[in-house]
Amino acid sequence: MKPKTKTSVKIAKPVKQGSSQETVAAETKRVSALSSVVDSSRLLRETKTTAAALALLERAIKFIYHKDFKKARVELKSLLESYPAEQEILARARTYLQICDREEASHKKPVIANDQLYTLGVMEHNRGDYENAISYFHQSLERNSSSDHIYYSLAASFAMKGDLAAAVSNLQKAVELNEENRVYAKNDSDFTPLHGQREFSDLVGWNQPAAGGQS
Repeated sequence: MKPKTKTSVKIAKPVKQGSSQETVAAETKRVSALSSVVDSSRLLRETKTTAAALALLERAIKFIYHKDFKKARVELKSLLESYPAEQEILARARTYLQICDREEASHKKPVIANDQLYTLGVMEHNRGDYENAISYFHQSLERNSSSDHIYYSLAASFAMKGDLAAAVSNLQKAVELNEENRVYAKNDSDFTPLHGQREFSDLVGWNQPAAGGQS
């Protein structure tokens, strides 16, 4: 007589790329139904851990449905680490981990390098959008607070915007970091709005007494 083959627990097919919430919801129902129909004697025949592994998978799918990918990842990794013998279920878990990776990556904002932030600030300044330019320069300064050229550009944007006090303050910082900025500012048309400000004149050296004058 031909021996009976062991019946394996059938697992639903993987969710395809770009699956909707309705698809994930249907998957949850299928896994839940699967768990409920597996009786205890069959579990003993299959493995002693299938029900627990399926429960973890079901919880992970529910978290994915609710877009809580962090919690779903915890459940899936626990499944992979705790039930190495459940190969079919582990294959499903890896599929859902890929879904978590894809969904989390799609919600992450691209990281902009510091030099890109500065370049974007210069572009906005040249377009006349000084508010956005100032925003980019501030973000750039948060990553590199000792760059004189960023303070200089920030001062120029404030000057063109009409915030003269902020312009002088940032230009002062730029000069402290690099004395050459005095000369640049003196000949930079962006600082024309500051020409009537004594603080600016002192900063660029316009109010210094002539050589040989009284001390």
